[in-house]
Amino acid sequence: MTTTAFSHGTLGVKDAVRTQRFYKEFLGLNSVRKDNGTQYVWLGGEWIIACLPVAKGPQPQGPENRWGLRVATAAEVDAAHAAARAQQAEWDIKEVRPITEDGNARSFCLQDLDGNWWEIFHRAAPLYDDVFGDGAKGR
Repeated sequence: MTTTAFSHGTLGVKDAVRTQRFYKEFLGLNSVRKDNGTQYVWLGGEWIIACLPVAKGPQPQGPENRWGLRVATAAEVDAAHAAARAQQAEWDIKEVRPITEDGNARSFCLQDLDGNWWEIFHRAAPLYDDVFGDGAKGR
C-alpha cells in the first residue's frame, strides 16, 4: 500500500457546542460543526481532527495519548499555561500539568472537558525532519 497523506484522526466529545467553543476560543483552532453533530478541527494542511459525539462521553485517556499543539515561542507556552490555570474552571479543564523542559522543547499538558489530552509545546528545531529526513519512511 502506498499512502499519500494523513486524512484525519478522531476524538470523542460530550457536548459539541461547548467543546467547539473551547477549541476555537481557548486552543485557537479552526472548527466547523456539521448538521449531524460531527465537528471538524483544522489548522491548515491536508488533515483534520473529526470530533464525534459520544452519548455517554468519551472514555478517559491517559496523557500519553495526546494531541500536540506547537506554539511559536517558549514564552507562549508559559502564557498558555498561565491562561489554562487561570481559566481552568471556565473551560472545565480537568487537569493542567506543570511545564517541563526536555532538551530544546518546553511544554505542558492539559486534559479538556471531554477527557482528551493536549500538549502545548515549543521546539526551536524542525519537528520531525531530523527523524524522517527528506520524507524517508523511517525504519
